Amino acid sequence: MREGMIVLLRQLPVLILSLFSLCAVASEPSSQGISFSASRIIYMEEDRNGVTLEIQNSNAAPYLLQSWIVHSVQSETVLDISPFIVTPPLSRIEPDSALSLRIRRNAQALPDDRESVFFISIRAIPTSDAIKETDQLIITVTSKMKIFYRPQELARRAIADIRGQLRFRLQKGELIAQNPTPYWLTFSELRLGGRAVSEVALRQMVPPYGEMRYPVTGATTGVISWRLVDEDGWETPPERRTL
Repeated sequence: MREGMIVLLRQLPVLILSLFSLCAVASEPSSQGISFSASRIIYMEEDRNGVTLEIQNSNAAPYLLQSWIVHSVQSETVLDISPFIVTPPLSRIEPDSALSLRIRRNAQALPDDRESVFFISIRAIPTSDAIKETDQLIITVTSKMKIFYRPQELARRAIADIRGQLRFRLQKGELIAQNPTPYWLTFSELRLGGRAVSEVALRQMVPPYGEMRYPVTGATTGVISWRLVDEDGWETPPERRTL
């Protein structure tokens, strides 16, 4: 499975609520929508001219796209001083067409000994043309995508090679993952004694040279198994270790 094909394989539908529904229940999502050429962005220090994200609109109506950089997946606030600039920040994408966003780094300093992570928020806003085509209330949808900035000393591809370097310990009902590498690590799967850590908990990444705590129930010993999400959003081969 691919974690954030999350954006690529799962097209981003426009959710629709019927104006005439007394129950205010959402209708079935459209099979068409806004999709992206990647599920995450790896921005290398040597990418002096920036990186490009392709966006496809397979809807029958145009949309406005608003894009900005945030610090976390929970945040909607545009950063006052952002290390990246998205151009164009506001654009119109026509029906059955594509456009390109360019993400460029500015002069703001970032750590040179480890990876940094930010998020690009992309909001699809229905135009008056889209609204005219339906007698329903159209709700805009915002998608967030990770941007990983890697300084010069870090490799463009590394996650599959370093997946076995993680260390684990159990403390007070929590499985603590220790990351001795300069990369942010995302689990697609983590199990202790056959019991899976919840998908919600696994949304928390393990920071470079840091650790993250994951709640576990039941097992206090046994085999730990895990997979990480690589640079393309695919799962790495499984790793196993006895706690």
